[in-house]
Amino acid sequence: MALSRNDELRKWQIRIFATAWITYFSYYLCRYNMTLAKTPFSEAFSFSASEFGQVFSMLTIFYAVGQFVNGQLGDRFGARTISTIGALGSAVMNLCVFALVMIASPAQADRGSVLRFLLIFWGANGFFQAMGWPPLVRLMAFWFPVSARGKVMGLWGTCLHFGAAASVLLATFLTGYYVQSLSGDWRMVFLVPSLILFTIGILFLILIRNDPLQLGLPSVGAEEPGEEKSGAGNGRRTIYRNVILTLSNPYLWVIAVAFFLLDANRYGFVNWMPAYLDAHADGEAGTLMANFKKIMKLCIHPLAGAVGAFTAGWATDRFFGGRRAPVIVVLLTLLGVFSLTFAYIDPNNTVLVVVVVALVGYCTYGPHMLMVGHAAQDFGKKEGAAGAAGFIDAMGYFGATVAGWGAGALIDRAGYKVTFATFGSTVFLAAALVAVLWKVGPRSVRERGRQV
Repeated sequence: MALSRNDELRKWQIRIFATAWITYFSYYLCRYNMTLAKTPFSEAFSFSASEFGQVFSMLTIFYAVGQFVNGQLGDRFGARTISTIGALGSAVMNLCVFALVMIASPAQADRGSVLRFLLIFWGANGFFQAMGWPPLVRLMAFWFPVSARGKVMGLWGTCLHFGAAASVLLATFLTGYYVQSLSGDWRMVFLVPSLILFTIGILFLILIRNDPLQLGLPSVGAEEPGEEKSGAGNGRRTIYRNVILTLSNPYLWVIAVAFFLLDANRYGFVNWMPAYLDAHADGEAGTLMANFKKIMKLCIHPLAGAVGAFTAGWATDRFFGGRRAPVIVVLLTLLGVFSLTFAYIDPNNTVLVVVVVALVGYCTYGPHMLMVGHAAQDFGKKEGAAGAAGFIDAMGYFGATVAGWGAGALIDRAGYKVTFATFGSTVFLAAALVAVLWKVGPRSVRERGRQV
């Protein structure tokens, strides 16, 4: 029996959701692996914290630029093309880093040359990584209606949290127990993720379609005020017009600046918590139990974030009629409190660290998803969702850049406690900024669209 058009649409929605989830999950395998490689990499080539901070910052700078550029390209050419290129390109850059550390002998190589090549490859990786999120946000906007946005995007956004946790788990194994007890090579931390992402990138190209209209299915939801009908899944707006509409939207500017501050905090933990825990490790280092404790401390940040992302999205629809700001403000304020708390707890108290880091992760990724996912779709509308997400995320990664090179220099001068306390202070300002949008919701945006 042939499926009805609604049943066919439902089948494709499940396929799109699952494929996009798995793809962005896999993107993280080729991004967070460097944070776990920091300790053996620095030991092998005698890099200081500020030198290796340049590596983190190179990724975030090019990721920030790539977010804005690829957001606009995503609106023009669709997720199927742009996100496939990103997955394959990121995999290749990880292979280049693997080849670099395999060829360069720590005893004989010019450490300056190794650092320069590493900066080039990891910067390019950042640009390719930026081809993932903005086009996929647009993809989800075209396949799912506004009425279900809080729940659907909250659930789909768990891909980045589970991806980050899986990356930490895999990288911790490849640089830890695999090396110490199984006579493995830590450099595999760049090879294994690249092979996985390359395979997923090919499957994404085969399975994804940009828009229901490409399949002769009905469009999902009504066209939003002020935007053109979408043809075959590629927006009819020119890139120039899309850039102007993005940069002239005051709601997007408020969210983007606040996201800059949030990502300074987020990447402060992502980049430096593994090294901080290594620096304060007790005498168990290298044992299976020590590796288990480290994994728990690191993975709980994104895993708790998955719960935060889903419940925050649900709460905006359930209690605030789609208004994102109230939930963002509350969670950012709590994030500041828990971030400051982390700076002053015993890093070897596993239970306490796990509890505090879980609270940090929950309060980080709840507002994170609302700002770069829900708000980008609300304020950018379907035709401009990728550009809006790219603009917001670009600003965030300029903030993340501060948490790379800048934080490395601060650690060298003042230590980890002062640095983590500094991360905590940034989000209080972000909360105050988002508070100006307290009463703004999807209805406010639609009314502004009619005026425009």
